[in-house]
Amino acid sequence: MKIYLDRRLGDVYDLVSYSESLVCAQEYYPDAVDYRPDARLPVDFRRLDELEVKKYTASLEELSIEDELDFVAIFPCDLNSERALDFSPFMSLSQVAALDPSVDDGGRPSITVDRISGLRLGLHLDSWDGREVSSRWKSRNRIVVNRGPADRYVYLVPVPIEDMAESLESAEGLHPGEVADTYIRNTRRTPCLRMLQRPNVAYVCCTERLVHDACVSASGVRAESRHYLGHFVRN
Repeated sequence: MKIYLDRRLGDVYDLVSYSESLVCAQEYYPDAVDYRPDARLPVDFRRLDELEVKKYTASLEELSIEDELDFVAIFPCDLNSERALDFSPFMSLSQVAALDPSVDDGGRPSITVDRISGLRLGLHLDSWDGREVSSRWKSRNRIVVNRGPADRYVYLVPVPIEDMAESLESAEGLHPGEVADTYIRNTRRTPCLRMLQRPNVAYVCCTERLVHDACVSASGVRAESRHYLGHFVRN
């Protein structure tokens, strides 16, 4: 699983960083009382080395339609293209569904809140399509556009949920979200990538297969994001 970067966004070393430290949010952040029990977040990010750049990143020009859902990509997306649902260089093989926009405050460790409990999730797996682990490759992926004004950081664990399930002895019968939580809790030194998403930049990712979350970088500043579900592939 790689992040494919549009060259117009800048140097890979400025866009992607690396962590192997996933901490319990409530223990690491004393004021983070609104997290679900044992929610995990990455800390202590560092610069990628040359081998990690080759392993985890590539130019967007190298991405082809044959990659299907096995990719993450980040690219410029201006207001006009979004209004027309034109996410070039991507197209959707199914009808695009627009989700509700979100406005998130800066200065918090992460942004995603569970709609039922009202608690922050930390690193988590989406389940818009509700598929089991074995059929998650059929799930829709998601485009998220940052409308600013603040930068966002996106956290990605580059291990597909299918690989997580195979590494667990008791994955059968678990919900995919439980598989992800168990893997993160029990696996030492799990890699996590942090991707910088500036305003008017979009990313596409199968968040049904990759554990993720995000945060707004600047304290006191908000960022608005817009979300679209589809089967997005390289056009």
